[in-house]
Amino acid sequence: PRRDWKEELPPSVRPHPPCVMSSKVEEQQAKMKAQDEQLAVLGAGVDRIRHVGRNIQEETKSQLGLLDRLEADIDKTTTDIREETKHAEAVTVSGQTFYMYICIAILLLVMVLEVIIGLQ
Repeated sequence: PRRDWKEELPPSVRPHPPCVMSSKVEEQQAKMKAQDEQLAVLGAGVDRIRHVGRNIQEETKSQLGLLDRLEADIDKTTTDIREETKHAEAVTVSGQTFYMYICIAILLLVMVLEVIIGLQ
């Protein structure tokens, strides 16, 4: 069997094995670069989610303000409707009372006429 000429050299001058260490370093560097790229993509996704979350928060605050104003308007309208209902009931009662007084006046007039006609 033939021996490699490199093995015959003293260890201090022998060439290093063919880039075993450098290939592992390159492999690690490639993995780290891929991880960095994945982290960049993940970071961009997190930034988008944060932005969407802030937009949702602002929209929710805006909607809550609108709902508060709407609730106040509904309360005021409900109070106004109750007051107008009471007013309408009072008008109805006073209208009925007015017609009763007219009927009483007509009946009194008829009675007075009957008395006058009956005395003649």
